[in-house]
Amino acid sequence: MTGATQDAHASLLEVVGATKHYPGVLAVDDVSLSIEAGQIVGLVGKNGAGKSTLIKIIAGAEQADEGHLRLNGERLELHRPHDATVAGLAFVHQDLQDVGDLSVAENVMLGLGYPRRMGVLVDWAELRRQAADALARLEADIDPREPVGDLSAAQQRLVMIARGLVQKARLLVLDEPSASLTDEEIEHLFAVVRRLRDDGISVVYVSHRLEEIFELTERVIVMRNGRLVADEPTESLDRASLIFHIAGREHAQTAVQRRTSRGIGDRPDTETVLEVGGVSAETGVRDCSFDVRKGEILGLGGLMGSGRTELVRAVFGADRRQEGTVRVNGTPIFGRDPAESMAAGLALLPEERKTQGNIMDFSVRNNITLASLDRHRIGRRVPAPSGRSEKRAADARIGRLSIATPDDRQLVRLLSGGNQQKVVIAKWLEQGADVLIFDEPTIGVDVDGKEGIYDIMEELAAEGKAVVFISSEFSELVGVCHRVLVLSEGRIVGELEAEAVTEPAIVEICYSQH
Repeated sequence: MTGATQDAHASLLEVVGATKHYPGVLAVDDVSLSIEAGQIVGLVGKNGAGKSTLIKIIAGAEQADEGHLRLNGERLELHRPHDATVAGLAFVHQDLQDVGDLSVAENVMLGLGYPRRMGVLVDWAELRRQAADALARLEADIDPREPVGDLSAAQQRLVMIARGLVQKARLLVLDEPSASLTDEEIEHLFAVVRRLRDDGISVVYVSHRLEEIFELTERVIVMRNGRLVADEPTESLDRASLIFHIAGREHAQTAVQRRTSRGIGDRPDTETVLEVGGVSAETGVRDCSFDVRKGEILGLGGLMGSGRTELVRAVFGADRRQEGTVRVNGTPIFGRDPAESMAAGLALLPEERKTQGNIMDFSVRNNITLASLDRHRIGRRVPAPSGRSEKRAADARIGRLSIATPDDRQLVRLLSGGNQQKVVIAKWLEQGADVLIFDEPTIGVDVDGKEGIYDIMEELAAEGKAVVFISSEFSELVGVCHRVLVLSEGRIVGELEAEAVTEPAIVEICYSQH
């Protein structure tokens, strides 16, 4: 009799009232759930839904501010990841945490203690035997002596799962395990997961691929905005109902109301400012083509890892393009470096504003004029900066964007997140860009600050600028953009325009392209 049959209704792991705050963000909000022994449970939700933070709490990488965990009915204290390993909780993360230069056997046993001879020397034969036994349970034809770096992505995931078997894991969390796998490799992965389930091991399967959730899991847990919004048997759900839980009616309605009140409709019938044709890059971008018109706000949507940031970095020249063309106002941009793009009127406001957008220990004034210093000199023959000219420019941008700062000399690190973002915007406006790419500009920004950034993008479009807006919050795209392109695995897989731009429609495209 299998462990799954013996303990079919026994609760293995319980999360009780877990809450986790980060500055300005309630990442996990009073979440309670139970994972039964020998059960495959799907965990789904949009980017920012709280899935990753919840997993970190279960893994001991983060501690909940409130709430606790129970394992087999007993309270479980996790102060570090090693505590979770000792408790029999194993994790295979989307970004594989193996060591490419070490052998398969060394990776399987990494962190678990290598077997020793005479208490001192590593028993390499026993090390390889234990790894081989674990791999055999997974029907993985992998040589324990082979360097992990030489394996395929599917094989590397099996190595990480084998590590869980060696540590006698009772719960295995797989985070987007099918990413980059072929159909045949996914089928093998499913067979492995079912075999683990039959051996009494519980599996939490995190995936954006809904067809995998329906095919593999017995229960589905849905998170949205840090809360658990659905916990139902998989057989009681269909695709439409699951997408409804993931997207959330109230957020879609709020976005639609904003869209309606702002009168956002068809993309403007104006000249094209940015043309992108067949762009591919080593970062995973594949054959992407689009254009943006004067006065248009174009949204780029997609799930985590879809390639949105990688695409705009390739367009801007921050990452080298392998193929494709980029033109700004008809001028070709060859992607040799960002300076070429800036000179042509293209600006990228990066997601990491603290490390890539601003110099945090510089003043507001110095950050605003950083990209346009050649226009703020004492004279043509004197290359020294003109403090008067810089102050005049900074004060004008501070006033226009309503940057909350005592004066232009304030250090940027002392501003709020929303005002730091406005400083980045001010820098590129001062530089004179015609196309502005906003990559996740509202992350860590409060509600009022977000509205201010939306207003700025709309004002720029009204002035004839072309705006590209990347956001993980699909409701933002609905409430702001004339048109939305949806990416998946480095490709543009869908396009929505005018009244077709809705949150459920974006979610549907995201989850149907795998």
